[in-house]
Amino acid sequence: MKTKKLGLSAAAGWACAAVTLVDLIAFCIYGAVYNTYFDLAVVIFLALGAVCAGFYAKMDTELSQWANLAAVFCDSFALGVFFLNSFPVWADWNGGFTMYGSQGGIQPVILILVICLVAILAGIVSCFSRKEVAAA
Repeated sequence: MKTKKLGLSAAAGWACAAVTLVDLIAFCIYGAVYNTYFDLAVVIFLALGAVCAGFYAKMDTELSQWANLAAVFCDSFALGVFFLNSFPVWADWNGGFTMYGSQGGIQPVILILVICLVAILAGIVSCFSRKEVAAA
């Protein structure tokens, strides 16, 4: 009897779910500190991305085979919305003066964007690799 162990795709799916949760927590902390940049759409799509990635890694059904792609979409959408909402921070940082009255600095924005990009890359890896490998 052959047993199956998790392949790169399932491991990358778990990594995508974990990193997306870290990004969700970081965004919620950022939103709590600087309330003007909190957006419920980002929270919803990051949560959906984490759930979809975990669903893909855990379940082995026909429906779950598309969940990693849905996780990449949700994380990408959240990244885009957050990037658009952080325009005042980028503009004030680029101009060197406070024109839009942005709060905080550029560092937390870049950190949240980088964490989200790592989650997206992990999701893309899970899309293009094998979910299970046969073990002897």
